[in-house]
Amino acid sequence: MKKSTYYLLFCLLGLLHMKISAQSIQRTVCDGNVVRLDSLLQHTDINITDDSGRSLLHWAVACKQKETFDFLVQKGIRINVADNQEQTPMHVAVRFGNLQYFELLLRLQPSNQWISNYGASLMEKAVLNKDTVFVKKLIQSGIAINGANERGSTALEISERIGAKKVASILRSLGADDGLVRMIEKKGNYMGESAPDTIPKMFAPNFISTEEQEFSSIFNSTGTEFYFGVDRGGTNEIRYSKMVDGLWSKPETLLSHELYSYNDPFLSNDQKRLYFISKRPFDGVGKPKDVDIWYIQKSKTGWSDPINAGPEINTTGDEYYISFTDTGTLYFASNGHNPDKSDHDIYSAALVDGVYQKPVALSDAINTENYEADVFIAPDASYMIFCSTREEGLGRGDLYISFKTNDGQWSEAVNMGDTINTPYYEYCPFVTKDGKYLFYTSNQDIYWVSTAVINRLKGDQR
Repeated sequence: MKKSTYYLLFCLLGLLHMKISAQSIQRTVCDGNVVRLDSLLQHTDINITDDSGRSLLHWAVACKQKETFDFLVQKGIRINVADNQEQTPMHVAVRFGNLQYFELLLRLQPSNQWISNYGASLMEKAVLNKDTVFVKKLIQSGIAINGANERGSTALEISERIGAKKVASILRSLGADDGLVRMIEKKGNYMGESAPDTIPKMFAPNFISTEEQEFSSIFNSTGTEFYFGVDRGGTNEIRYSKMVDGLWSKPETLLSHELYSYNDPFLSNDQKRLYFISKRPFDGVGKPKDVDIWYIQKSKTGWSDPINAGPEINTTGDEYYISFTDTGTLYFASNGHNPDKSDHDIYSAALVDGVYQKPVALSDAINTENYEADVFIAPDASYMIFCSTREEGLGRGDLYISFKTNDGQWSEAVNMGDTINTPYYEYCPFVTKDGKYLFYTSNQDIYWVSTAVINRLKGDQR
């Protein structure tokens, strides 16, 4: 999963997907420097957007700059510009729980068209925040309490799904219909989902892929357990679902903490360890540290406490994602093993007599001056898939693939193409043990696709 250093509040809440220069117009907005902003706008369109599609008004709301907000409105900025995630400045106000800016934007609306355009998604965001104040405000503003979003979910269904009891109680008191809450059950292999071909499909909508942000998924070797990461508004947790007598359990939280995240789960070859990454302190007490690789050990009584993977792998930098070959060689990403490079590269560490050897950076067929991480290695080491941010990419981060050549080297990595990659972020690849399906994350949901796409790319490289 991509983890870079972002600016101000967008950094903390993951709302920005670009690095901002110290002199950018967006920073000027966030600094509240109206004089300089006025000067910059003499030569810049006021409706300029950043790489994520966010307008200057998005930034003014996020950074709580009232004077800048008023200035932009007076200058005629468009108030309902939607960014690449279809989020308007109103959504930013709801996301940050800022009622003042929401009401300012509400008064600026030329009509009630915003309700049909954005009502359901605004309500969805308020419910995910478990923000009872905003839920009430949105209903008072005219949003239908029983309206459904694009996934067919009502506000009450979302609140029940995420365990937001106070929100659910308020919704019922205001007239939410329990009869519209769907009871979703999943049965059978791959949760009973119809198998995809070479066109990716969202995996298990409204059960795994929901209104929350899900990423980094893995099935166990028998296809009876499923582990995945979920962003819960600033920190990530790992959840799991298990198939018993053909029926999949409702996803439950396996690893979670208020201060630091757990994400990127991956099972060891013997299925007895669940690896993951976390900023967890070594003793589990105190402030978060750098990102390390950890694992929990399975026993007859359950899972152990988290265990750090050790100094052979972890550094004072960040280590991300984990996958293994059949022989136990570990592949991962790090920005700490090479002090001369600030961004992440992919490394491998051989397992000898139960001990990981010194990690070795992969060749320049894989690693570049850009970000490379989230590597999945085929069990037979015949190919690898990873995420990288490159100028020729199709979005904010794309999946690339490299194949092992006849002389044992890695072929030049190639972009997996627009069937897989989109203008959004694609990351966290995983291929099921039966070799049939590639799972990955796109636009905050989990997708899957037939591995025929891999075979096709391999044929193109011949």
